[in-house]
Amino acid sequence: MLDNPLKVTQAQEENVGEFGRGYSEKLQTLARGLVSGLYMLIRSVKMYDPENAVFEKPLLQLQGIVNQIISKEGRLELVGVKDSFYLNNMLVKVDLNSIDNQRYLLGEMRSKDVGGISLNKPVTVPDLKNFIWIFSKDQSASAEEEGLAGRKLLNMKVTRFSKLKEKLNRDELANPDDQKVDRKKYAMTVYSRAVFFLTKYLESVQAGKPMNTAKALRIVQDFVDISFEQKTHFLGMTTLKKSEVDYLVYHQVNVCLMSIVFGMELGLTKAQLRDLGYTALFHDAGMATLPEELSTKKGALSADEKALIQKAPLVSIRNILMEKGFTRSTLLRVVTTFEHKADFGTAVRDGRGNIEMIIPKTSLGVYAKILAICDAYDALTSRRPYRDAYGPEVALMLMWTEMRHKFDPELLQVFMRVMAIQPVKVLSRRQQTMTLGGV
Repeated sequence: MLDNPLKVTQAQEENVGEFGRGYSEKLQTLARGLVSGLYMLIRSVKMYDPENAVFEKPLLQLQGIVNQIISKEGRLELVGVKDSFYLNNMLVKVDLNSIDNQRYLLGEMRSKDVGGISLNKPVTVPDLKNFIWIFSKDQSASAEEEGLAGRKLLNMKVTRFSKLKEKLNRDELANPDDQKVDRKKYAMTVYSRAVFFLTKYLESVQAGKPMNTAKALRIVQDFVDISFEQKTHFLGMTTLKKSEVDYLVYHQVNVCLMSIVFGMELGLTKAQLRDLGYTALFHDAGMATLPEELSTKKGALSADEKALIQKAPLVSIRNILMEKGFTRSTLLRVVTTFEHKADFGTAVRDGRGNIEMIIPKTSLGVYAKILAICDAYDALTSRRPYRDAYGPEVALMLMWTEMRHKFDPELLQVFMRVMAIQPVKVLSRRQQTMTLGGV
């Protein structure tokens, strides 16, 4: 009789908390299959007995995935940390549509004090079935290290959630600086992935065959998740120096990040922040179709050149409409991409040319108003062929005075707070008390 290669046990503590392993697309695919297979089995075992024939095919599929991972890696260690899974110390990146499934799986595992699993030998279907029994509808006891009484697991180890939680808490208390470094390193990794993806996307736009942007949703979701933990990591990255050649790529990534942090301050939900960030990441993509000499021109623009620049947003919209399918999200992206170029209102000036009040023109969407502010701020604080970069205080002063009619004044004040620069630091006493029409 063959030894059972599964066993429920304590975590291998030397591996807990060691995040940041390099990204492997092949291993990611297997990891997503592993998480999805466990979710389907544990959900089904709440309705059917594990001996039911309905489990035959899913168990065989899961067996194949597990054994592929062991063959490739020599071991399998899946651990649930906070809202995510790590496979052999690599963060498992699930699709947006699977996030709720992952949360359900984590909840069910933790209810049985299971924080993860590990094994280093090929698994059999009976082994997997014994593991699934832990979560069956008639099972009330938590799993021991070696599984349930009468259904022992020999070589598969289940990381006890209670032990894992204690270890993570100790690590955070003992090494708070290390935790910050890990988060910042991961934030930089996501930022770099966004820059790489957008570079490829703009190249496809220039070639007249825009890539599908759906893969960027995972990147945007990462931005949203990290911004909830450490918004300062991302705001700091938006100050990275960018050359005139790659300005458009970094500009769009920076506007995406600022829009997410800004939207979070305004109380938008994670789903709304994802939609906002997704739109912002490609908001100026049409500019990639402009001739290089025009995008780097230092002198005044001719009427024809201005007309080309004004058509760029329509190219961005056309690219969105060229994607497969048309959903509510698609419509939202189209409207926001178009509206963010519109001025918020008309400026009424006094005899000296100063803006005295703002008369709102139309009812713009909140995404468009957020995007307009972030777009202008990043453009002003970036070096361009025709001028040097403005400092943050000067950029905000210009936005509050000369350009104020372009933005929702209430949102602009919130943005100043988000950027940790208060209006009183950049405005004169008269400007600080100036009233705005429609507010």
